[in-house]
Amino acid sequence: MDLPDRTLIKGRAVGALACQSDSYQRTLDTVVVSCVQAAKPEQNCGKKKKQEVATHDEWMIECADSVLFPEGGGQPSDHGTLSVTDEKDEKEIPIRIVQRHGLRCVLYSPQPLKVGEKIRQVVDWRRRWDHMQQHTGQHLLSAMMRKVCPDLETLGWGMGGEGSMNYVDIPRKPTQEELDSIQVMCTQMIRDNHKIYLKTPDDAKASSLPEDYDKKDGVVRVIHIGDFDANTCCGTHLQQTSHVGLIIFGGSQTVHGKNCRLQFMAGDRALKLATSSIEAVSAIARVTSSKSSPSEVVTKVGEMTESLLESRRSEKKLLLEIAAFESERVRAVVQSGKSALVHRANGGIEFINKIIGEVGDTVTGNGAALVVAIGEAKGTGPVIISGDKDAVASMVDKVKAVVTNIKGGGTGSRWQGKVPEWQNAELKQLKALFEQ
Repeated sequence: MDLPDRTLIKGRAVGALACQSDSYQRTLDTVVVSCVQAAKPEQNCGKKKKQEVATHDEWMIECADSVLFPEGGGQPSDHGTLSVTDEKDEKEIPIRIVQRHGLRCVLYSPQPLKVGEKIRQVVDWRRRWDHMQQHTGQHLLSAMMRKVCPDLETLGWGMGGEGSMNYVDIPRKPTQEELDSIQVMCTQMIRDNHKIYLKTPDDAKASSLPEDYDKKDGVVRVIHIGDFDANTCCGTHLQQTSHVGLIIFGGSQTVHGKNCRLQFMAGDRALKLATSSIEAVSAIARVTSSKSSPSEVVTKVGEMTESLLESRRSEKKLLLEIAAFESERVRAVVQSGKSALVHRANGGIEFINKIIGEVGDTVTGNGAALVVAIGEAKGTGPVIISGDKDAVASMVDKVKAVVTNIKGGGTGSRWQGKVPEWQNAELKQLKALFEQ
């Protein structure tokens, strides 16, 4: 959907916006150039993320300039506020979607503004700072990967949501030694505090520009990190490498068949993750009664995991032995012409199938039914009824009469149900059926 012709001041082109010329600027007094109601969601222009989709109740506002960045270059849009400076109370209007329409910067507002109104834009600085740390961190990381391993060219990247990992896609998985070298070099470049600056040369490489961006009337920006990296980019960036703070790596995975997706995090976001990780390790150390160093916590957790697995193996063996014992008891009950109940507070499908498998031949043909119920009061659990068809149908009715909230189904010689919450009285009544 195109915006109408602007009759007042021509809006500044995306690429030369105030937020891009000075990414540390937090407020801007400007004027409304255009305001039209947004189209219905399916007609909206531009790419929108699931959490940032405009509605028909919003208004597309263009200003003479913008301190709010429109999403692009892998960087989400800024959040912020608008307020009419001519009004006494200057009520703040929240802005959560900013998009590029060609060369125009469009702010989605929950209410309209008049063309020509003087307004003040204020950026959500915490969000902006975080985005700049992640984006500049990506440029720095990509430059250091190329320096350590020339074949580790960045094929694409994505910025994670608040508190989440970002990623870069590269042609292969780096070795641990390569990652260690890359991280050391990133840390050194941050410590050396190289200047980060912008140039807009006429001969800038423009092969990666969006199809709807008019290079003739627009601005192609090249972001320089010291004298060792230069890349075309529309995003907002830090002014010096020390502001990146730190870069840490996460995991990696194979994507698109052979490429590697390497996770990373930078700045305050990485510091928060490191702090929370230390707190988590300390908490696990207290619970497991181990020392707080990560390696010792891992060792202790490994030992406890192996002990747990051994306990589960022993429990499984014991349950199967109990199942064999119960099978003998059930066989004797059925052979005397009665139906049988097996109830346990705990057990799994393997326990149930073991019993049914052991006594299935005995139950079938004797006009009897076998009921296996698992669970205890206030807990949930399955109920399986097997045996002769008529006996199963009759037993299902009897069980439903005493366990009123049981749900299930089946035909023929097997019926399977589940009790959402056992009651003590129901368990007693169920057992009484078979005692009688």
